[in-house]
Amino acid sequence: MRQRLINKTAQPQETLLAAGRMAARSAVVTEAISLPSLLFDSTLSKEDWIEGLKHQSKTLTNLLLNDQIEDFNAYLEAQFGALAPEFKNEITEIDYKPVLQDLLQTAILIEHSTIPPYLTALYSIKDGTNALASQIIRSVAVEEMLHLIMVCNVLNAIDIQPSVNKQENYPTYPMKLPMNVDFYVGLETFSSNSIATFIAIESPSQPLVKAPKYDYETDSSALYSQRAALQENNFWTLENMKGFIMENVHTIGEYYDVLFFYIVIFQIIAYYKEHGKFPTNFEELNTGGIFTGNPAKQIRPEQYYGSGGKLHSVEALAGVIAVFQEIKGQGEGADDSIFDVDPSQFEEGVELAHYFRFKEVFHEHFYLGGNYEPFMDENGMMPVTTPPTGKDLPVDWNEAYPMKPNPKLEDYIRNKELHAQGVEFNKTYRRLLDAIQSAVEGNQRELEKSIMYMYALKEQAVNLMKQPLDAQTNAGPTFEYINL
Repeated sequence: MRQRLINKTAQPQETLLAAGRMAARSAVVTEAISLPSLLFDSTLSKEDWIEGLKHQSKTLTNLLLNDQIEDFNAYLEAQFGALAPEFKNEITEIDYKPVLQDLLQTAILIEHSTIPPYLTALYSIKDGTNALASQIIRSVAVEEMLHLIMVCNVLNAIDIQPSVNKQENYPTYPMKLPMNVDFYVGLETFSSNSIATFIAIESPSQPLVKAPKYDYETDSSALYSQRAALQENNFWTLENMKGFIMENVHTIGEYYDVLFFYIVIFQIIAYYKEHGKFPTNFEELNTGGIFTGNPAKQIRPEQYYGSGGKLHSVEALAGVIAVFQEIKGQGEGADDSIFDVDPSQFEEGVELAHYFRFKEVFHEHFYLGGNYEPFMDENGMMPVTTPPTGKDLPVDWNEAYPMKPNPKLEDYIRNKELHAQGVEFNKTYRRLLDAIQSAVEGNQRELEKSIMYMYALKEQAVNLMKQPLDAQTNAGPTFEYINL
């Protein structure tokens, strides 16, 4: 598997891993409901279910998404190895497909919701200006498209048809992401305000990160330029699962952690139903179970034409791990660092996670070459909020079109030509989504059209942004659903 992800607290990493191993190898989980109780104990109160869910989801997710397979096997053995017979009688018939369809479609909505705001800010930058900032925003937008496609791969792997182009799948701006957040995401011109929103979108789940160190040889100039019918006493309902997310999930990374835990839970139940016993190691849990989808529908790396990041197909639990590692690593950092991969690997070149890329633009400095000793603790960790202090990243905030925030087609109704241009932009965006939809339905060659549509989108958006709407603002793309 590709990388380890941030699982830091204020404690040293070695202490955390040692504690995790001790917990995994112990049959007694202190101050927490056991995983079997969480799944099958009909006498459990909802308060205990929630507390158990917090503990077990964090434990299981940290082990699997950080490639600690040996410790995960010990964790499974400790949880299920000596399972009391009465628990086995409590196994509940849970229709996992509607639940995972809802939760994974929400993940698609989260990824989709970021793409129009990023593209809007990118298109609003006037040609010939802010080249480095443009490159950073473009790279993140492309990777969000990659994330969306990989979530579709996960849906196809469990034999659920993804949906990206229907009206109900469209974000409507301004909007809050479907988590416990207190900020709105909208369509705005390139500015310090819009970049601050992007930083909030990509915020890491954990407070500390390794301070950047460059004690290995690398080309620094290249780094700059790359730059459900259920029992009444069963809490595993879609309403309860979504309710837990709305109350306890504050970042995209945390959403994927909880979603991953839910997927593993359904795979454990499917294994029990098939084998009459619970899995005690990853090999048993990896294949079969809920992964009944047609592999021919998977979009594979050679079929994806975007740059940046790595596309993973999904045919088993290992594929889900790879997808979620990629998404979380690109968003908030991998291996306790500011990078989206371990910089010692150089798999596809070192790149910062999205959160840190946007911070570079906001603070007008690169992280590379900065002095972070004033921010570091004795373990070489610094707060993720630490500003970049390296080489200047020139930004001219005035070189962007003054687009009206969150425009709608109805704003252009009195100007027929402008309205027609807005309609054509939305048709192009719809065709882009239609191409992706066709691809995730098994017609992978349709992805080739996405490049053509992306070029057309920029041209149409810039033409809109050049036209005054009133004395203070210009028009802009609306990214609204439209019939073709």
